[in-house]
Amino acid sequence: MAHKLLDITPTPQVLVALTRTPITPLDALSELIDNAIDSFRAAEVSGSPSPVRQVLIEVPGAAEVRRGEGIIRVRDTGPGLTEEQIADAMRAGYSSKNHFDTLGLFGMGFNIATGKLGRVTRVICARTEQKHAIQVTLDLPRLLQTGAFTVHAEQVEKPRGLEHGTVVEIRGWWPEGDANRGFIRDLVKIPKNTLRDRIGRRYATLLRGEVGAPVVISVNSERCRAFEHCVWSESRFVERQGHGKIPAQIRFDEEVDRSRRCLHDGAEFGAADACPRCGRRDSREIAQRVRGWVGIQRFDDQNDFGIDLIRNGRAIRIAEKSAFFEYTDETVGKVEREYPIDQQYGRIIGEVHVDQVPVDFQKQNFQQSSTEWQAALQFLRGGSLLPTKWKDGERNDSPISRLFQGYRKVRNFGRADMYMGQYNPAKGKADRISRETERAYYQRFLDREPGYHDDERWWELVERATEPPLEELPECPDCGFQNPSGAEACGGCSRVLDGRPCLNAACRQVIARSATACSHCGASQTPKIELPWTCAFCRTENKAGDEHCRECGIVEGAPHPASPEALAPGSEENAELGASRLTVTLADGRASDPLDITVRTVARPIIAAHGCPPVPLVTDVKSGHLTIYTYLSHPAFTAMGVRPEYLIASEAGQYLHALHANLRGRPGHTVSALTAELLKEGWGDTIAENADTVRDDIKSLFNSITEKLLDAPHADDFYDELDEAQQRAMADSVITSGVDLSELERLKTTGAYLRYCDRDTLAAFFARYPQGWFGGRVWRDPWPHSSALGPVVAEKLQHELSIKYLRCLEDCASYIRYEQPERLLVVRARAAAEFLSDKLS
Repeated sequence: MAHKLLDITPTPQVLVALTRTPITPLDALSELIDNAIDSFRAAEVSGSPSPVRQVLIEVPGAAEVRRGEGIIRVRDTGPGLTEEQIADAMRAGYSSKNHFDTLGLFGMGFNIATGKLGRVTRVICARTEQKHAIQVTLDLPRLLQTGAFTVHAEQVEKPRGLEHGTVVEIRGWWPEGDANRGFIRDLVKIPKNTLRDRIGRRYATLLRGEVGAPVVISVNSERCRAFEHCVWSESRFVERQGHGKIPAQIRFDEEVDRSRRCLHDGAEFGAADACPRCGRRDSREIAQRVRGWVGIQRFDDQNDFGIDLIRNGRAIRIAEKSAFFEYTDETVGKVEREYPIDQQYGRIIGEVHVDQVPVDFQKQNFQQSSTEWQAALQFLRGGSLLPTKWKDGERNDSPISRLFQGYRKVRNFGRADMYMGQYNPAKGKADRISRETERAYYQRFLDREPGYHDDERWWELVERATEPPLEELPECPDCGFQNPSGAEACGGCSRVLDGRPCLNAACRQVIARSATACSHCGASQTPKIELPWTCAFCRTENKAGDEHCRECGIVEGAPHPASPEALAPGSEENAELGASRLTVTLADGRASDPLDITVRTVARPIIAAHGCPPVPLVTDVKSGHLTIYTYLSHPAFTAMGVRPEYLIASEAGQYLHALHANLRGRPGHTVSALTAELLKEGWGDTIAENADTVRDDIKSLFNSITEKLLDAPHADDFYDELDEAQQRAMADSVITSGVDLSELERLKTTGAYLRYCDRDTLAAFFARYPQGWFGGRVWRDPWPHSSALGPVVAEKLQHELSIKYLRCLEDCASYIRYEQPERLLVVRARAAAEFLSDKLS
């Protein structure tokens, strides 16, 4: 039989198809960083390590990308690549013989990363021993036109300052309509400090130089700082019965297995002489080591815990939880979470290097079915962490299990559970420190302050948590005599130390707090008897003399917050939402009596029941007339996009349904049918939305807000908090307006710079300093004060008031960014704009 060779070389469309691989912008940038780090390792292996190991990254701004300009450039100070090495890097599917020590594993990462970012990639490599540099350009649109998998390597003059190393440049962003168009936008909109922090977490061990010389990575000329875990030191410990001392940090460097692996595809040889997968004989004995540490974070958190899993210096999984804190019961095939289970917060963290464990080709996860993964996991966590699931005579002494046995619970603040606390004299024991104190300590840790970067000052709060403070001996301000705590009068001169005014209004002299009669006027100090009272809001029985409800904080005698008496004084009629003389055809063919509906909007959430979320509206029913009080910033109107008219019509439908109870059971006599008829008769076409009108209204609204903010409190403070992207956008606006940048200092001092800030920045200003916007400066609504409402209610209303306005500002700001918004966005933006415009002072 005749044989014919078939050419199955892939077409250039394969490269374009690779660019559709779902990865994140950070993953794409990391692929280029990985290649640079691999070049440093190659130089070490060859005996000529790079004296300075730097990766310099340049990322364009969002405005440049929108104009189709800018460039991504990643430069390293490695030894540079030869023509063959450049070709290998660009060849999809190529893999070097070193399958174990490098980060670039599969030969497709370079194609995927560069192709997703842009259409044209240029690689420039310079080597010390060569006079010229090599330049190769990979132009995807051109390859598609020619249909060939060929690129040209050119000799060019070495760029200034590039004696050795590699430069990768990506430009030519994908056009509108292409699936990758939004990819570069997603990258450049990440704030540069955030990008540096995320790179600093992913390559932390390399940046610290834990193995070999440290690698320096910078983004737009600013260095990435290696992430540091806020972990207790190895010298701290707890003691548990049956487990002894368990240190707060456990370090290990253990060989868990050995295997002979194929250098070409990583397959295990076993007892065979050749690779069972590819048939080749090149192999290498791999020591499967697990090294690093696990420990206890100095604070606990619902999400900020877990273990970083690292392969060859790059964190593949950050804050991994499921692999270590979930257990699969093979007998029932059920996955159970084992930590945290005693509370919602966790604090077990760590950095574990498992260089031998293979990863997927996107380097987003480890191959958890591999024997290397199973061996590493068995060493790190063993079987179940719960002793109740251990077999008779079995113990789980793995690092994770030891930490779990020692630190799973946080009930005893202080040394017992190694948790920071403060002594509460009223309880006679320690309480947990506040989250605010914890956050302040963590910020000082990040600032590397002595005593806070190490755990000395943190440990003081652990050791002193259960120690009662020394009793203070109040000193008399007149004679200096030191009196016992609680003394009402000075033992040296009889001055009243703890007193109260005489109950006699004509006297009001200060007397001892426990005195039954005034020593000045002789009036009795026994107050008149007052009866207990019931709170109208939460129905709590309060003691006589309580000015505020002990459960909800409402003032004695105040009406229910959702009653007409409480809502009417602060409400305003909204004629557009009301209706008059409404009639509908009932199920028996008769017309209903005319119904009038008055709608009044309120400026605060309507809390109908203590402990329950706010409701969108309440209705005061009188014969033939409904007065509806509604809170237009309720999530039903903002987040879910429900029109107020719908709920108003539903209230009227419910009223008519109950009014004509004799029609119940008849077809058509339902609340929904009545609501639909009322909605058509009362509001008609007013529920239709016009996106252009909404856009104009929002722009006009922000213009009005800006003018009212020019001398707002804290405007100069907020200027210093602007991030890089916000500052750049403001500067562009200043330049476009024809204002000299030298005026920025004056604009900052007067707050006039806000005129040039974008709408998202104005919303951020409100989120940071909301109080100064109320009381007539921007909004008419007053800022709730505890003196009138009680501390509990006031704090709740302050939070809800600021969140309500912030959500509306954010809805308006985000709406402007869309050229053709969906209907839900139009509904939400219109409702937000109407509410905010109505509230302007």
